[in-house]
Formats: sequence, C-alpha cells, structure tokens
Amino acid sequence: MTGGGNARVNTLEIAVLLLAGVAATGFFTLAPALIGALIDRMHLPVSAVGWIASCQLTGSALGNVGALLLGRRLSVRPTLTASLVAAGLINLATLLAQDLAALLFCCLASGLAGGMAYSVVNAVAARLPRPGVMFAAISIAQMLFGAIGFITLPALIAAFGPGAIFASLGSYSLACAVGALLFTGLAPIHDSGWRASLSLTARGAVLLVALFATFLTSTAIWTHLERIGVAARLHAGVISIGLSMGMLAGILGAVGAAVVLLRRRHPDYVLVGGAILLAISTALLVKSSSPAVYLIALCGFSGAQSLIVPLYLARLAAENGGDARILVALLAMYLGLIGGPLLGTSLVIGLDYQALILVAAASLAAASILTLGARRRSPQLVTP
Repeated sequence: MTGGGNARVNTLEIAVLLLAGVAATGFFTLAPALIGALIDRMHLPVSAVGWIASCQLTGSALGNVGALLLGRRLSVRPTLTASLVAAGLINLATLLAQDLAALLFCCLASGLAGGMAYSVVNAVAARLPRPGVMFAAISIAQMLFGAIGFITLPALIAAFGPGAIFASLGSYSLACAVGALLFTGLAPIHDSGWRASLSLTARGAVLLVALFATFLTSTAIWTHLERIGVAARLHAGVISIGLSMGMLAGILGAVGAAVVLLRRRHPDYVLVGGAILLAISTALLVKSSSPAVYLIALCGFSGAQSLIVPLYLARLAAENGGDARILVALLAMYLGLIGGPLLGTSLVIGLDYQALILVAAASLAAASILTLGARRRSPQLVTP
C-alpha cells in the first residue's frame, strides 16, 4: 500500500480491512441483544443500558481522536495489529468483570482499541479510488455479522451466559490481528496533506451536523430496540427474528448505497429519501406491540441507516477530500453514538419508551430536512 494519493491495496488487504472493521465495531453491532443479556444476567438497572453503551463508544471516540492527531506518525500495519490485539485481550478480560464498575472500565478500554482500529480502516478506505463503495462494503460486512449474531446469540447466551459473546468477540479480534500483521502495508495512516484537509465547506458542515443528529437519535433507539420489544410484550423469538431481519435489511441498504455510488445516479435524492425513511421507520415503533409492525419498523430502520451512512461519508469525502476529514466525520458519528444511549435511557427513565420513539423520530425528521437543504445547495450531492 502506498502512503499518499489513492492507496493501492490488493484483494487480501481489502478483505482484512473489512474483517477488521467488523471486529472493531462488534460490540455495538450486537448491542441490543448483548446489553439486554447483561442487564438480565447481572441484575443491573435499566440506567446501565446507557452507561455500558456510552462507555464503549466514549472509548471509540478517544481512539478516533488518537488516530486523527497521531496519524502521520503511525503506520497502518502496526497500529491496526496492535489495536486489534488490545481489543481482543480486553474483551477476553471482560469475562472476569464481576460488577458494573469493572464492566464499564473494560467497555471503555475495548472501545478505545476498537475506535483506533476502525479509524485506521476508514482512513485507508478514504484514499481508495471509490471510497464510498468501500464504506458500503464495510456496512455490508457489519450487517452480515449482526444477522448471524442475532440468530445464534440466544442459544449461545442460554448455554454459556453473556460471557460467551465477549469470548467470541475477543477471539475474532485476535484472528483479525493476525491477518492485519500478514497482509496490510506500512503506509502512514494519513497522507502528507492531512492537516490542510481538516477545513470544511458550508455544505460539508451542514451534512456533518445532520450526520451527528442521525447517529445521536438512531443510537438512542438502537440500544433500546430489544427492550422496546420486551416492553411491548413481544415473544423473545419475535424480537430475535426482528433484529436478525433488520440486519439483513441493513445488508440490502448498504448494497443499494454501493450500487448508487457505482452508477452515480441521483445519490442526492437517495440520501434524502433514506433519511426520511429512517424517521418514518422509527415512528412506526410506537405501534411495536404488533409483531408485524415491529418487524417492518426494524427492517426499515436498519435498511435506511445502512443506506444513508455510506452516502453521507462519500459526500463528505467528495466535498472536502482527504482521509483526515473522514476521521472528522467519524468523530461526529462517535459523539452521536456516545450521547445516543444516554439520551435514550434518560427519556425512558424520565418518561417511557413511547417518548423515546417520538423524540427520536422528530430529531431524525429534522436531520432529513438539513440533508435536503444541503442537497438544494449542491445539485451533485455525492461524488464517488
């Protein structure tokens, strides 16, 4: 892999980057089922949902900041390998956590390592000839991992407890570290012009705000999806099937984003439409006591989110250029991810799940309006 301009990577390196992207975000991908299992098995209060998720994501944001500040001094292979090794070992160490404080510390530390790894993956992807397609491919891999995970997790948790998930995540991260050591290159995380690339255009700033708002409110919903189903008295099997189907819909959404970016046909309208669909799907969760509506809402929610995120990132890369700006976008995402679980938990404790759903739907609708405003100012919203 080269250090500047568009990175040249071989098929094996791309495969490793995809797998590493999945490993770095495995906790959050499985968060609805994983946190629900921890709450039940460790007899934790509902407020712990927000604290667990936000600690993990705070660590991820710190890892992202580290990659942003130190990128010119760090090379891809050692940084990615060390980050994945650290994430794997910390996930395994989580098996020893006996109380909430120890669990939160492990989540913060594993998030830090995973955030660094995920930032490296996205910085490399931003230098590829078609970065948006790589972002979509990462989403597809994450959704496929989630679909398989949500199908197998109930039996795994029933047989071995939540610790089995951390053991699986740790082992997978260590396996990815071996692949990173063998097949990734030694280029710097950022190219030589990264500092100048941190500036944002007005349109880029608007989209950055929309991206933050989208992740803030969608994460507030995501971490409570399983609990929303439980509160609606849905059967556990319906909830597991719904989460898995949502992941499959997410795969279709990410594939759709890749097709749009490859064909370069009306990506602006697709992004705005996807943002509106995300708001509508969230609002449907108000009627989640109906299994059919719950399944439809989850599919629309995951599919729309997987569709628009690669388009957002591709748009920001095209608007501003440069791998460091992608890390700025990731930082906005992480800030939304950190605040989302705390926002969701605060609304649930202070009011109820209905209030959470309505506030999230309204916020996502506002984000879609921001996206529409940016589109009107830029006829070609996404340039692969």
